[in-house]
Amino acid sequence: MRLHVMGPGQAAYCKATALVITEFEDGEPQFGDELQAADAEALRGLCERGVITGKAGEAYYLSTPGSAYAGVLVLGLGAYAGFNAEALRRGAGSACAIFKRERVSHAVFDGTSGDALPVEAFIEGVMLGQYDFTAHKDSSGDPPVAVEEMTVIATEGERMEALREGCARTVQICRNANWARDLANAPANKMTPTTLAVQAEEIAKETGCTCQILNESEMAALGMEALIGVSKGSAEEARLIFLEYKHDEATQTLAIVGKGITFDTGGISIKPADSMHEMKYDMCGAAAVLGAMRSVCQLKPKINVVCVVPSSENKTGAEAQVPGDIVKAYNGKTIEVHNTDAEGRLVLADALAFTVDKFKPDAIVDAATLTGACVVTLGHYAAGLMSNNDDLTADLQLAADASGERVWPFPVWDDYTKLIEGTHADLCNIGPRAEAGSITAACFLKEFVGDTPWAHLDIAGTAWGGKHISYQAPQHASGYGVRLLTQWILNQSQS
Repeated sequence: MRLHVMGPGQAAYCKATALVITEFEDGEPQFGDELQAADAEALRGLCERGVITGKAGEAYYLSTPGSAYAGVLVLGLGAYAGFNAEALRRGAGSACAIFKRERVSHAVFDGTSGDALPVEAFIEGVMLGQYDFTAHKDSSGDPPVAVEEMTVIATEGERMEALREGCARTVQICRNANWARDLANAPANKMTPTTLAVQAEEIAKETGCTCQILNESEMAALGMEALIGVSKGSAEEARLIFLEYKHDEATQTLAIVGKGITFDTGGISIKPADSMHEMKYDMCGAAAVLGAMRSVCQLKPKINVVCVVPSSENKTGAEAQVPGDIVKAYNGKTIEVHNTDAEGRLVLADALAFTVDKFKPDAIVDAATLTGACVVTLGHYAAGLMSNNDDLTADLQLAADASGERVWPFPVWDDYTKLIEGTHADLCNIGPRAEAGSITAACFLKEFVGDTPWAHLDIAGTAWGGKHISYQAPQHASGYGVRLLTQWILNQSQS
């Protein structure tokens, strides 16, 4: 994506350009500085007739063959008092279908048509909204026209340079969100723990961060029975992946940990067949933290960051662990495995405990497609947020509000922890059936972080399958977590 940020009258137009302006539902039309007079008159008439209303989600395209640009796209933003960046983000996502239909390859967004519009949200909506996963499709035909260039028009002034920086940062983060979506959308025969480790190595080569990958022998020597146990039914070995970014002026270290189950059959506690093909998405937490880490290494904030991915396949081979097995985690706690389909918390247990012990981060956040219970509770529109630290919860909430990747807090009271006490071991890997499944899973993880400020993001609902979000097609992974975690890290680097 080529990006330009410039003042009024400086944009270069062609017959593949669409000029994008915005309208609020409850105000006089404000067409900005770029619209030609004849087109402004035509749009004003459409507004008076009620064809253009400014309602949130409305997108009206006016073909303008006599103008320098091919057409004008009017995005409705809804009522002024209730406007936020998500309205513009979703409007831009809706525009992608129009851009495709009208063969637009250059979008010019006129930010002068409203006061201090969050133009970065428009960039996000377009870049995320026109994503498609075509790696395994026949590419011999003509490729569809896509927006490859965006120009943002803004009023000249002190804010211009900051806007340029913000827009460039947004482009970079969205590229990495879409890169993470590619990882998640890849089929399990193409995306294994070994392949995921290679992707991490590529990040290190591209950005200069350090990369370390532990194999099963090395994990066994460290006492990571919980992680290794999950991979026993697979011919593919598990991997524990570490990426480390350091800044000379950093005063704190953050850790992000992502569940990397590249395919989850459920193990011996096997899943139903109907939707098992979707279990390639059980590594969306890994994709999220890797995408965020890629952004961090490129943007170079003044903070140290450790990215950790425990990766495994959960299959049903002859050596697979069975319900009733007991394993010992890195921190010495023993775990009864009552359900082999509650495997994500097992691989995370060793990863969290080791990360806290070795890197001693100031805060640690994990992201995981952990429980179906979270989907039951929140659907596909927010991740469950569970934490042992109120300040960390507040910081993540701020980042969620800024990025549009929403979170909703759940409690992790000691009452819930009692529900995962083991009979023959310290802990059980699952709580009572149909009782606070997302929370008991988080309480299990809490046993492996000690006193370190920690938060868990259950992204089972947000990682894929969300409907009616214009910039996220439900048949693809959403990339949820890349923008949220990057925003959180950038915020912390400035605190």
